[in-house]
Amino acid sequence: MDKTMNPRALDRDEAEMVEQSRTLADRPEAELRDLIGRLRARRDKAQRQIRSRARAAQGRGATAGADTGARDKKALLTEAIDRVADELAARRENPGAVKARKAAQNLRDAVVRKGEQPNWTGPEDRTADTGPVETPNTKIAPSGALHAEGMRAAISRSTGAR
Repeated sequence: MDKTMNPRALDRDEAEMVEQSRTLADRPEAELRDLIGRLRARRDKAQRQIRSRARAAQGRGATAGADTGARDKKALLTEAIDRVADELAARRENPGAVKARKAAQNLRDAVVRKGEQPNWTGPEDRTADTGPVETPNTKIAPSGALHAEGMRAAISRSTGAR
């Protein structure tokens, strides 16, 4: 096609997806699968729109209009789908290259994170141990006290509930 396609045929979301399809090397495979699914959905919608307009024109006895905006949109989305599909196919053929690229990216990220945080020297307050508590709970009677918690425990051990 000698005529350049109109990038204004795409709405903001579609233009963003097409731009994402131009930089695929750093994206994880799950994100690529999601991107290709969204691109295919938008392309199919444009294709249905073209077909329904053609049918409507045919039903009125008129010839179908040029509908260049929808056709340009479909073509741009199809090119983006092809780019993403090629990247996914390349990753399936050579998974070692993807792992190496991912490992290199992880190292770069680690260096950035290490530069952001100073070295940790430990807790700022070194007096965490305050010693034993004087009386754990003064509301509980000591074991063996009559008519208290201790008596109930003694009865249940000896004969059972009375």
